[in-house]
Amino acid sequence: MALLVDISRLVENLHLATPTGIDRVEMAYAQHFLERANKDDVRFVVTWPHFSGVLRAKDIKPFIDETAARWTAGKVIRSDQSFQTLRAILNEPIDGSRQRPQRIGAPDDKRTLADWRRIVSLWLRCAAHRLDARSITEFRNKGGCYIHVSQFRLNRPARFAWLSDASMRSIFMLHDLIPITHPEYCRPGEAERHRARIDTMMRHATRVVTVSDATRRALDAHLSNAGRTVPPCDVVPLGLTRVFTDHRAIAPVQNSVPYFVIVGTIEPRKNLLHLLTVWHRWTQEGKNPRARLIVVGRRGWENENILELLDRSKGLAPSVIEVASLGDAGMAALLKGAAALLAPSFVEGYGLPIAESLALGTPVIASDTDAHREAGGVFADYLNPLDGRGFMQALDDYLQPGSVRRQERLKMMRDYKPESWDSHLSKIERIVDQVQAS
Repeated sequence: MALLVDISRLVENLHLATPTGIDRVEMAYAQHFLERANKDDVRFVVTWPHFSGVLRAKDIKPFIDETAARWTAGKVIRSDQSFQTLRAILNEPIDGSRQRPQRIGAPDDKRTLADWRRIVSLWLRCAAHRLDARSITEFRNKGGCYIHVSQFRLNRPARFAWLSDASMRSIFMLHDLIPITHPEYCRPGEAERHRARIDTMMRHATRVVTVSDATRRALDAHLSNAGRTVPPCDVVPLGLTRVFTDHRAIAPVQNSVPYFVIVGTIEPRKNLLHLLTVWHRWTQEGKNPRARLIVVGRRGWENENILELLDRSKGLAPSVIEVASLGDAGMAALLKGAAALLAPSFVEGYGLPIAESLALGTPVIASDTDAHREAGGVFADYLNPLDGRGFMQALDDYLQPGSVRRQERLKMMRDYKPESWDSHLSKIERIVDQVQAS
């Protein structure tokens, strides 16, 4: 087997303290195919703005290992300072005199000098081993296949023209079409950039993998409206990191007051503005905070109204805690101790936190969207994302350990079977074999 695995997004985001969902995917693929490099010809592509480099496993492994260690907090929960701070707060009673919501952790969007040194080192290695006509021909003659799972830089079609020039087989993963189907939730210009990404995929893909059937249907509709042919497409749900599937190794956070958790970048489509308004009312403007709300995620875009509430609301101050980032072990411990995960998004490509929470045995209260139903099946509790009264009733029901609604859901959840990365990647291996045999 000869493979070229693109890891460009990992290089771009090596400075982040914790990964996004798509970062997790590219990391899982990088680690899996690093192991395959012991017996197969597997190399790794870094697509820079003006050229692409090809690196061997021995050159890229230290970078992958170091980045993975940072993102998992070394799998040692005590090394996660944000988690330690949060755990200490959760062991305390709610302070009704607080004037501003608490915020833990600083933004991690700035690269340090050490980060820049790593980037320069990788750039120099790539510059010395450019993806050129000779290396492309070598891989094509071996029946090579290119794998790209992050959508990163696909809005620059010239950077991928070599795939057609070389008649190279390729597999692309598509996570969602949200910037096209719901541009109102995205940055200005993102719809055009995402159309360019889709065009690049469709121009070069031998096979497309989507993370949900909802995404596959959105792709079908997008291409049909443009009068274009849909390429062969496989739906392969994302896997979960072992810390979430082997939950017996994780102890739940001890707390003096029950808490709910919401996970994800703070951006409009996450529906956090409505949830905070519901929470404000449910706690009687902070006068009767019966639980805490933990908001885990970095601050995104088009979110000024949300940040006004998070930064200044006196009614939210006693019970809302914002956490910029957590390592995987800290996140698993937090979710495992929660009364429930809240997932009120207007739209998603999948719903990884839903799957992670269910794997840990934590109930999920989610908005009723196609992608959420794929991630949560019959095991999550679904509501209209704008049903304020419904969410308030759900908060009441899931706050009480012995409530009928909560107990019935927990009973159903015993049958939940999480998708592991091993299972996901086994399916991908079969797709790779089919593509290479075509």
